[in-house]
Amino acid sequence: MITILLEIREIILKTYQKVRFIVNPAVKFLFSIMVFSAINTDLGFNPKFTGVPIVLAMAAVSAVTPSQVLVLFAAGLTLLHIYAVNLFVAILLLLIYVVLYALLLRFSPKHVAVAVVIPVLAKYNLHYSVPILMGSTSNPITILPTICGVIVYHLIDVVKVAAGREVELNLEDVVGLYTDVFDQLMDNYKMIMMIVVFALVITVVWFIRRFSFDYSFQISLGAGVLVNILGFLIADLKYDVTVSVGTLIIMSLLSGIIAMFCDYMKRILDYTAVERVQFEDDDYYYYVKAVPKVNISLREMDVKHFNRSAIDGDEYEYEEETEDEDYEPDNAYEQNDVEEEEEDLDVKEYEPKDFKSRYALLENPDATDAGTGIETEDGYSTELPDDDREEDYYEEEMLLDDDEETDEEK
Repeated sequence: MITILLEIREIILKTYQKVRFIVNPAVKFLFSIMVFSAINTDLGFNPKFTGVPIVLAMAAVSAVTPSQVLVLFAAGLTLLHIYAVNLFVAILLLLIYVVLYALLLRFSPKHVAVAVVIPVLAKYNLHYSVPILMGSTSNPITILPTICGVIVYHLIDVVKVAAGREVELNLEDVVGLYTDVFDQLMDNYKMIMMIVVFALVITVVWFIRRFSFDYSFQISLGAGVLVNILGFLIADLKYDVTVSVGTLIIMSLLSGIIAMFCDYMKRILDYTAVERVQFEDDDYYYYVKAVPKVNISLREMDVKHFNRSAIDGDEYEYEEETEDEDYEPDNAYEQNDVEEEEEDLDVKEYEPKDFKSRYALLENPDATDAGTGIETEDGYSTELPDDDREEDYYEEEMLLDDDEETDEEK
């Protein structure tokens, strides 16, 4: 069973290596459609940007460009929807986006897309997998994009409510609007607990997987799932944060399985063949633990082709040679050879094979006993032909009688 799984893994990896230039843009295209569709569904204040052509065009551009472009499109689409309702809220949202985007580009430019992934996956309760994957594939610096994603997820809900307020064009109303938005964010204990728990999950997974004991990576994933469940349960009990316990446990376990599958496709370690090496140089003394990776080669199938000659027991297979009509000889020697071959073919074509005269009995009547139907020493058959052309035989006999008469007259 393990061998079959390893072979399936090798087939998947080899197939992905061949089609990765098509698969990667296709996945980004589908994810971009999910992002823009989610924004249009939640906000949708500006009907001009909710059309299918606009979504497909932005998704097509995002599929062939870096992830930073996807983040910019998502932020711009959000601002356009908010701007159609409330200009002051759109300005505040723009300032927040600029600060968050600058922090991401400065400290974690490779993980900018996490700020968009968390709000989209949160609709399916799969956002618990993000900190586990970040801790298992990167370092604690990914805490920053994770925090930005959580802030954006809760900021959209706050901004959507604030955009419906009527604000007059004076400083007091504008400052009061901005103060209410920040107060709602700071008093959102669910957002704060989510930031703390996700940061703990990333740190725990990253810290444990760096140890050298066996199966440290698998243990780190289990620890991350456990910290995630316990963290949200404590937040639910102590800070009155509404969390569905059943959904939390199931989705946390599913997130751990997803992270385990990603690690399985990336590498498989054989802890039964661990080697430990110690050596030194002029400056350091080294303790090295080497864990080999499990690599398996696919079985090659030998296909044997059988033809009729091999089945019948013949030693060779004969093929009919066809003459090339368009062939022209290059020199006089080849021309002579071709002419000789044509002459031989003409001779063979018109040379009679085992010719037996139709009138052999009449030409040599004394060669055999009449009516016996057997061959004589001459090789001629005394058996008359079976056709019914009696007139031809009659004319032949008359000619022979005429010849005998002329001989007698002479």
